[in-house]
Amino acid sequence: MHEAPVDSVPALVWFVRSMNKAVVRLQPEWLGMLAWYLPAALTFWSFGYTMMRGSDLWWHIAGGRWMVENHSLWVRDPYSYTAAGTYWLNDAWLSDVLLYLWVRAFGMQSLVFWKWAVIIATWLLLFRLLTRLSSDRLASYIAATFGIAVAAPFLDIRPQLYGFLCWVLLLDAALGRPQPKPWLPAICFVWVNLHASFLLGLMTLPLLFLPAIVADRDRWRQGILAAACVLVCLINPNGGEVVIRPLRYALDPSSPFRGLGEWLPPFAPGGIRSWLYPYAIGLFVLSASSLLWLDAKRRREPTTWTMIGVGALTLAMSLRSRRFVPFFAVGQSFIVAVVLARFAKSLRTRVPDMVPAVAALALALVWIAPFPRRSYAFHYLTAESEFPVETLNFIESNQLSGNTFAFYNWGGYVQLRTYGRMKVFIDGRSETVYADETFRQYMVVLREQSDWLETIEKSGADFVLWPRMQPGIANGLIETGRWRSLYQDFISVLLVRQSVPLPSDLSLPPESAYQQLALGLNALSQRQFAPAQRFFRRALELQFYLEPACPNLAQAQLLAGDLLAGSETIERCRAIFPDPDRDRALEAILRQARTQRASR
Repeated sequence: MHEAPVDSVPALVWFVRSMNKAVVRLQPEWLGMLAWYLPAALTFWSFGYTMMRGSDLWWHIAGGRWMVENHSLWVRDPYSYTAAGTYWLNDAWLSDVLLYLWVRAFGMQSLVFWKWAVIIATWLLLFRLLTRLSSDRLASYIAATFGIAVAAPFLDIRPQLYGFLCWVLLLDAALGRPQPKPWLPAICFVWVNLHASFLLGLMTLPLLFLPAIVADRDRWRQGILAAACVLVCLINPNGGEVVIRPLRYALDPSSPFRGLGEWLPPFAPGGIRSWLYPYAIGLFVLSASSLLWLDAKRRREPTTWTMIGVGALTLAMSLRSRRFVPFFAVGQSFIVAVVLARFAKSLRTRVPDMVPAVAALALALVWIAPFPRRSYAFHYLTAESEFPVETLNFIESNQLSGNTFAFYNWGGYVQLRTYGRMKVFIDGRSETVYADETFRQYMVVLREQSDWLETIEKSGADFVLWPRMQPGIANGLIETGRWRSLYQDFISVLLVRQSVPLPSDLSLPPESAYQQLALGLNALSQRQFAPAQRFFRRALELQFYLEPACPNLAQAQLLAGDLLAGSETIERCRAIFPDPDRDRALEAILRQARTQRASR
């Protein structure tokens, strides 16, 4: 055993003492970060429960599966009969592959964890960026929370979530820094293969390079870096077309696809709405004006103009199309955070940083407490029960195949479930595959215009898969004598052309929760409350989270006069997943039942 040299002992003591001092100095900063990042993460998670019929998700997964199984990124459409063999310009190919690989590894419902992870990562990065710009964590938390509240109605399980993440990464690499980081081209390269929103990144680049150019910091380097960001966007399976196609589409007002809900202006009727969006516009304008007024007597930093420019750019884009509202929600938060920090500076010096952090944690826990942190939340967040699940079970059980005139929002679901055996007329891939005329013909049927019947019969369809809520289509086809009803679940009806040959031994699908739900709804519509309750209970035994089964069981119990059981079922529904609209409707039925009992 060798002893340490005597001369090394003082050096070792000095090293230990120095490390101890460093830890003491760093500890409050790390504690402060932890105290804010935990409530921030929980807060952002609580906004990840938007319920939306995710009609695009299914064809994204189906496309990813096709590319993986066929070992090709160049897809000739295998899913439709109106565009069969047409090149599919898939500008989200990498997202599709990643989604499919995730599903294959962890299961379909686990995608809800993917959604939460991307949302939390995006807004935590935004929170860190806002803190760097404003030097105030409370102001940054408020601005980021307001931003995600504005964006929340649009946070669907779809590749666009990658667009938000990439944009924040791009902004973090340049905004408020002396020079943009050299890895900007790497972000652009990944982004262009994940989602078409990379064009917003390219449009943002001049604003991000502005401070360095104004300060005359190595302009040649900035020019090369910016050019690299543009050039790497050509490295994708579609080449330059991936840039041209969105521009052509955005600048063509005659395209019928511009009538899709997500492309409509935010104040036009129809489509998704964010009720906070008008307030966000007012807050952005007020914050930008306040900052310009505060800095009126001194030379304004180029970063200030960049932040205002980013907000104004995304505001202009969101006013044109509501799908850009989430980008504006992020873009306006920079100015808001900086202005809040300026006005709250004197107050913040008197309040310890831990006090608002603890308050934020308490608020986040209250917000997230009612929601499930389990994979079955996927069923609610995608509105899975609004898809023809049981009818597709029937199709799968009998291995049916043929051309199918399907409801637009169900096209991708049909593709995923049947591996392309039931080839659809049109689906959510819209202009990346289909001709304008195909969409126009579909709209003739959807709106039941005068020649809708002729449109279907001349379309080459063997089957029609349509919502039961629009019975005119099914009834009109059956009345011709050339079509008949083949199967129906509680939400859809499948019709077949009389001339189409079918297997002689068609069989019903195995028992499922959706099958029991359909039987229960049929019994409830005939006011057969006891059988209805039995069917709904069985549905919940098979799938405890099946969304329509729980409230309909409560309704059947209340209409049968069993107020105690109905009240208990209402609480059970809330515990599974809170839905204010559903809960208000059930409470109204409960009040009515109590009133009727009291009047007897």
